[in-house]
Amino acid sequence: MPRFRKQNSVQNGKLAETLKQLAVEKGISASQLAIAWVLAKDERIIPVMGARTRAQLSESLAALEVKLTESEIAQIERRLPESSVAGARYDEHQMSVLDSEK
Repeated sequence: MPRFRKQNSVQNGKLAETLKQLAVEKGISASQLAIAWVLAKDERIIPVMGARTRAQLSESLAALEVKLTESEIAQIERRLPESSVAGARYDEHQMSVLDSEK
């Protein structure tokens, strides 16, 4: 996965740290902030959450109670612009067959 290759990992790690900082400012976890942001984008978008433990599932489900203001959404998108993500989502072949990436 290109986003996790060494040359991209440093940049993307900085983005993860920014997400954590924003979450701390709101008093929630980074995963809760990410899920709440997805939910705030469009009611037709459904976040896919992975959980290995009940605690992780509870943490993720608690994001359903997080309400983001328009200002908070704008701040997230300003500090974490899509263009700052390093590396493609998948390798070249996988990217060529994804409808969602066109």
